Amino acid sequence: MAKMTASTYMCRVAIALLILMPGSYQAEIVHFVPASSLNLTVPADVKVREPVSVHVSLQQSINTIGPHFVSVTLDSSLVHANWSTFDFRSTKLQNLAHGLSPSYLRLGGTTADALIFQSDSSHPSHGGEGKPVEFKSHPIFNMTTKQFDDINHFARTVGWDFIMDLNALIRFPNGSWDPSNAQELLRYGSAKNYSIVGFQLGNEYDLYHSAFNYTVLPSQLAKDVLTLSQVLAKFPLYSSSFIVGPETASNNNNFFHGFLASGGATVVRAGSLHHYYMKGSTAVLKNYTDVGVLNRLVGYLQSALSQTRSVVPDLPVWLSETSSSYGGGTPNITDRFVAGFVWLDKLGVSSTMGLNAVFRQTFYGGNYPLLDTHLNPNPDYWLTLLFKRLIRGPVFNVTGASDVRMYAACANPDSFSLGALVIYFLNPNNYYAPFNLSQFPGQELRLYILTAGDSAGLMSKFSALNGAKLLMNGNELPHLSPATQTHGPVIMPPYSFGFVVLPNAAVTLCRDI
Repeated sequence: MAKMTASTYMCRVAIALLILMPGSYQAEIVHFVPASSLNLTVPADVKVREPVSVHVSLQQSINTIGPHFVSVTLDSSLVHANWSTFDFRSTKLQNLAHGLSPSYLRLGGTTADALIFQSDSSHPSHGGEGKPVEFKSHPIFNMTTKQFDDINHFARTVGWDFIMDLNALIRFPNGSWDPSNAQELLRYGSAKNYSIVGFQLGNEYDLYHSAFNYTVLPSQLAKDVLTLSQVLAKFPLYSSSFIVGPETASNNNNFFHGFLASGGATVVRAGSLHHYYMKGSTAVLKNYTDVGVLNRLVGYLQSALSQTRSVVPDLPVWLSETSSSYGGGTPNITDRFVAGFVWLDKLGVSSTMGLNAVFRQTFYGGNYPLLDTHLNPNPDYWLTLLFKRLIRGPVFNVTGASDVRMYAACANPDSFSLGALVIYFLNPNNYYAPFNLSQFPGQELRLYILTAGDSAGLMSKFSALNGAKLLMNGNELPHLSPATQTHGPVIMPPYSFGFVVLPNAAVTLCRDI
């Protein structure tokens, strides 16, 4: 797409904003100014907040965003459905996936604890003396060698690093984990020279008792994970593969801390847990722009980090499965433009609080995927793609604009010169929100501002980048070109989010990435 000036872009998006819903939250009393004072042409019922000054603390970083910070999941239930319409051979699918490389791909979820790897298609077996625990809610099923081939070939083709969630509910009579089926999978993977960089053992143990009337204690899981590490050590190809755990659904029931404190922290590469803001079946549209909802993540991560640090001060923490709302998401909401507010804010909060990886549930499947059932990108795909393309390296504190959410980090050196800076934001309000970057006088700014892609507004299945609707060019990704600006405030449209790149910021801590 051709470049445009920021003022041209703002005039184009003004008309499209008539359809947006009223704001649900304001952090403080907001003062408004005439649109004409900023050379804006806006609808009569849309206000313009007075400009505020934003400051980035560049003397010290508070975390580092690595290449795999944003990663993705596929649910194990897709194996049961024989991958559904997820066509591994699709050129479009491969291009969309490669666009998010590098990334971890986690194959896991609730049905991981029902999956049996079937090394011989004529003799289904879990391969050992332990007995699989079976529940009516997720009956046992087999993963064929072809299905295992499919996922491994796909990950290799698109440049993703594969993580396999193994069935933890194959149990000996004494309650310990039987690794026999895992060994079958590892033997087959070794023979095929499949790279599996990491493993998980089971999914959301803290929900077993309430969901299945079955219990695995944190201390037992720690022993089971140690068994897994000993099994991996016997396979040269996987002896250096890592383990993450305990894959809990929450951190408020003593399972997460109990696992780490029982010895699990000495085995795992990262303490891993899941997070969702709310229940998908009861959530409503306004929840997804409610800053009160967004703020729930802060306390959750504070607790997880505190529990981890009390055991091992420097153990990384991952959100290894996360999205907006659990239960598969909210139909016709979590795959729409509005879902980007909770997604981008989660990435910002996680990065500033010190997390090392955030796995999006899901790349495909459910009501919250990055791709729909026709393998077309949903709005959150474009947001994820921009985040990965634009951001990498040290993270910084931002102050100044309390009615919007703002974050800052170094720019990705694969896309920009060393020293470049990115400020990213979300404006969940029904007014324009200008901000000044007087800290960087006269700097060229490159704007990547996302708004709803059509008249459906927050419910749109499409995103617009700087006013232009984002669509695939056949099987190819489009160019994601910025608008440029050299003076005046950056103006965030109502219900927008995006990125401002300062390619010539010359930030010292961004030169040593």
